[in-house]
Amino acid sequence: WIHWTYWFHRENWITGRTGFTGRTGFTGRTGFTGRTGFTGRTGFTGSTGFTGRTGFTGRTGFTGRTGFTGRTGFTGRTGFTGRTGFTGRTGFTGRTGFTGRTGRTGPTGATGASPIITITPIATGNTIATVNSPSGTQNLQETVTELDQNNTTGVITYTNEAGAPQTANVVSTDTENKITVGSDGGAFLNIPVVCALGRVNGDGSAAAIFGSSVSRINTGDYQITFNTAITGSNYVVQLTAMDCGGNCPPAGGSNYDDPGITYYDIQDTGFKVNIGDSDNGTNPKTDIDLEFMFTVTKLP
Repeated sequence: WIHWTYWFHRENWITGRTGFTGRTGFTGRTGFTGRTGFTGRTGFTGSTGFTGRTGFTGRTGFTGRTGFTGRTGFTGRTGFTGRTGFTGRTGFTGRTGFTGRTGRTGPTGATGASPIITITPIATGNTIATVNSPSGTQNLQETVTELDQNNTTGVITYTNEAGAPQTANVVSTDTENKITVGSDGGAFLNIPVVCALGRVNGDGSAAAIFGSSVSRINTGDYQITFNTAITGSNYVVQLTAMDCGGNCPPAGGSNYDDPGITYYDIQDTGFKVNIGDSDNGTNPKTDIDLEFMFTVTKLP
């Protein structure tokens, strides 16, 4: 028994060497995967049940009292500070040295002689300054130019510094020029000028007017008054009555189809106008109120 036990234990202690592992065989091809079957319809989800009421929360328990804080211990006394030592005395400052005497200033040098100025006038004219110099007194003169105009011809003459004249004409000498020379030598346009004109309604009010005013005297008669009087009544009046289309006011009809317009009472301040219809047989013309126009031209 003892011998067998020894052998048994020895056999368990000594293990033989592991043999070589053979090569792994080839893995076969994976088979085809079958088609996935249809998924069945999902069943109806049942309604969620009622949630029960939340239970009451219990009361919070009492918090215990905070314990007493112990007394703070006594702080020890601060020790005494030692006395500061004595500061030594400051040493004496030495005396400042003497400042040396300032040297003497040398004599001022002689002033140079003034320059000699010589002025030679280049032209005669008005004296504008005088220069004094060791060589004497000289006058500074400016050059002189002149500008004159002939009041008869209007020609302007300018004389330059060298004494050469140059002229400029104010009025052209061209044929049919309407501008003449005025009494002061300037250009003067002496032609007829329109000084008043207008369009007057039959009631005497101004529809459009210039240089004058208008008023109705009575039926068919009007007063034209100039804003500025024309001396000597030296003006020409032109009048035009409106075409009433064979039916002139006030009566109308075939007997009032020939209105006429005239002026009278010419004055420096204005004139009068009369409008009437003369196409009514042998009787005097009948005055009518009718729209008209006028032009007043002042002569030179």
